[in-house]
Amino acid sequence: MTDSFSVGWDPRAILDDATAMGAMRCLGEGIRAHGFLNVNATVEGPVGLIDLAAGKPVEGDVAAQWLGGPDAVDALVATGGAERTHEGMVTLRFEVLSGAGGVAVLPRPGLLADEVYSSSDSWVLLEMAWRFGLGGDRAVDLGTGTGLVATFLTSRYQRVQATDILPVAVDTAALSRELLDDDRRERLALSVNDVAAGLTTGTFDLVVANTPWVPSPMAGRQTYADGGPTGFELPLRFLIEGAKLLSERGRLVLLCADLRYTDGRAPLWEALDRLARHGFTYEVETTPRTKTMSFEAQDAPNYMDDLEAAAHVAVMVYRP
Repeated sequence: MTDSFSVGWDPRAILDDATAMGAMRCLGEGIRAHGFLNVNATVEGPVGLIDLAAGKPVEGDVAAQWLGGPDAVDALVATGGAERTHEGMVTLRFEVLSGAGGVAVLPRPGLLADEVYSSSDSWVLLEMAWRFGLGGDRAVDLGTGTGLVATFLTSRYQRVQATDILPVAVDTAALSRELLDDDRRERLALSVNDVAAGLTTGTFDLVVANTPWVPSPMAGRQTYADGGPTGFELPLRFLIEGAKLLSERGRLVLLCADLRYTDGRAPLWEALDRLARHGFTYEVETTPRTKTMSFEAQDAPNYMDDLEAAAHVAVMVYRP
């Protein structure tokens, strides 16, 4: 049995409480001190920190050690960032994703935080950003979700912008930012944007995006998954608007679905050919996905009957 707390995930409540924010920064210090340990892996390190960051229950004094004291723990509980049992155990209501210098807050499943996305393809995008984001002045992570990739980019770019159309995702990414050191924290700015709306064209050395690609009727109420009627309408916007953001030496790294239809249509390749006619260069790689794509399932709706093949891919686009 636990003390009372808010039902949903409300990162804004934590952001607005100075003591709770201090707890987040203390947690970040511990994670950074151990090399951005991946708390989801079996690693050697301080067991109390690993369990706490993985969202597992720890003794109250252990939580206080890593969060900056009893008052900090109380503040996180009061703002919905943690819960305490009557036995004195403390559990964060999120887990910390970390590795390769990126770090992010992922709300615990079941907290009505389904609009804050992170899955195996988030790590695929992080790997692609590692390969192709070689450093520079400005980078942007469109549809940032938890902010995992954006926090990594602060290790290579002087200024990083992270955007999402969902305020709860932007606020969650703002919590992720608090886990960084002062220098990298100051490099990261966050904003609510519809894809690239409001961003200055031709000014980013790197643009990354993990686009929604599930057809709307199959996405349910999950905004982060909804790619439009066929699943490619929104990825097309990310592709075209993202390319317009690129500086003279810029590159775009984008994850999406490559859909092939029985009548010969291939929307991704048609869009890439249009970019090529404007002088852009591109590469496409199939990703090592581990999940079956929704429209490949046996119970997929019959309106997808004209879909011949689908693959999850990474697209790289370069300025002329």
